[in-house]
Amino acid sequence: MSKEILLSNSKLWDEILKANVDAMPEQLFPLFKELFGKVYPKGTSIVLLSTESSTYQEDPHAPPDSRLSDITLLVNGTDYYHLECQMHNDSGMVIRMFTYDLHLAIQHSTSEDLKNGGVVMQFPRSAVIYPEKNDSLPKSLRCRIVFQDGTEHIYQIPTVRIQSYSLQEIHEKHLNLFLPYVLLRLRPRLNPDRKYPLTKKELTDFVEEVMMILRDELSHGFLTDQEYNDYLNLFRHAANRIFKKHADFQKEVDLMTKPLIELPSVVQKRLQAEIDALAANNHALVTNNNILVANNNTLLANLNDKDAEIARLKELLAQHHIPVTV
Repeated sequence: MSKEILLSNSKLWDEILKANVDAMPEQLFPLFKELFGKVYPKGTSIVLLSTESSTYQEDPHAPPDSRLSDITLLVNGTDYYHLECQMHNDSGMVIRMFTYDLHLAIQHSTSEDLKNGGVVMQFPRSAVIYPEKNDSLPKSLRCRIVFQDGTEHIYQIPTVRIQSYSLQEIHEKHLNLFLPYVLLRLRPRLNPDRKYPLTKKELTDFVEEVMMILRDELSHGFLTDQEYNDYLNLFRHAANRIFKKHADFQKEVDLMTKPLIELPSVVQKRLQAEIDALAANNHALVTNNNILVANNNTLLANLNDKDAEIARLKELLAQHHIPVTV
């Protein structure tokens, strides 16, 4: 990832998806294939679009996690997509999605229809992503639209229920985008009052399976070295939030997801630290050597003084005809 991922404490799950899409948007391609049957080769152009001008006004009294993310992008210069990440089941979500999609169709996909003398608005392919398990989540969102002439249209978009996918399915379909969220399926078992609370071995086995998926995706070219480390980073951020009150679990995940491939910036910092340590050690050696040289010079000076004193005493003894014995 070319820039550091900063994950805020207040909207972590939102930031995980945004960071993923911003840094490695091609990771969305397997999801587009899963939902819409669209297949894009590597290198297909992707343009992330601004969502600040949306016509939808969020309820100021809604809980902070009720709307998490609004991602729109243009793929291959022709295909528009809109994704929302939603933690909770919201009955008004279909209206929100329709409003966003209508705005996107007006803003980006308006073209003249010369044959009929009007315009054509192309709605984006849209979906709502639900990271957390909820048995009441619908398979799709539907809204019946009745126009002024009495004609009707069913506005329907799929939902993505991440926790309904097994790790094996995620692996087979290369839906690595889901991996930072899979630890959420363990969160209900953190309650010590549950009949079967989460054990450290279960956590270790689960994380090892995730790591196996990432390593396999890396070895087969579905992830770059950079993307592999980015996923580890996102996974650790998710673990730190989920296991915030379980230091032993948090430490276990940190140990298991320590990057095997260091980012260039990390390597640079480590090498600089080693250079600084060597420089400090060399300075210390030079200092010690200078001290030794100074001490040696002092010793030589003392020896020279003693030799001179011995010579003087011998001369005195000779003047008095006193024999010198060695």
